[in-house]
Amino acid sequence: MVISNKLLKQMNDYYGQEYIKRDPLESEEAKNIVYSCKEHGKDTYFSIKKMERKRSMKNYVYVWFKKRNVSEKMWVVILKGNQKAGEGRLDNVPKHLMHLELGQTIKFKTDKEGITWQSI
Repeated sequence: MVISNKLLKQMNDYYGQEYIKRDPLESEEAKNIVYSCKEHGKDTYFSIKKMERKRSMKNYVYVWFKKRNVSEKMWVVILKGNQKAGEGRLDNVPKHLMHLELGQTIKFKTDKEGITWQSI
């Protein structure tokens, strides 16, 4: 539903509250999701994975999750091990892999190519 500025002002006056007109694509969640095509998936993954090098990210690892033909890449807080292999807590809300959930403990391992995968 699109709300005009006039209607928004009337709602604010009537209810005595401050209602804010917000574009759903400007939500914090929308700003934190990056989609890429299959052809550029690895490039996108590695460009985001570079953030692991920052001092503030030393306890995080960017993990590639895959189930059948669906994949999703998310941040994991390291609980045991290091950025190459270990165990951690999922720090993102999955959008496509519904068998995963925020806070879930997972195991991970980095392959020769430098991709960190969920290990089962």
